[in-house]
Amino acid sequence: MQDEIIEYMETVIRPLVQADGGEVIAAGMDEGGLRLVLMGECAVCPCAGGLRAWVTAQLRERFGEGLQVDFASKKRYFQDR
Repeated sequence: MQDEIIEYMETVIRPLVQADGGEVIAAGMDEGGLRLVLMGECAVCPCAGGLRAWVTAQLRERFGEGLQVDFASKKRYFQDR
């Protein structure tokens, strides 16, 4: 199940966020849930709360309401690519 969730994040959710100019990556998954990192402008955008809610809703709809999704933010610095 963990591999399916990570694959869904990488092939469905992440491209949709990238198409809107943002970035979200899966940092890992364990018994505590899925850890995601918002990067670049998504890390500081006032709409990030809505993005978090949307991503969580999409994942829970597909993989069950019990899925725990935690977010961290990392602002992109000039040396990051």
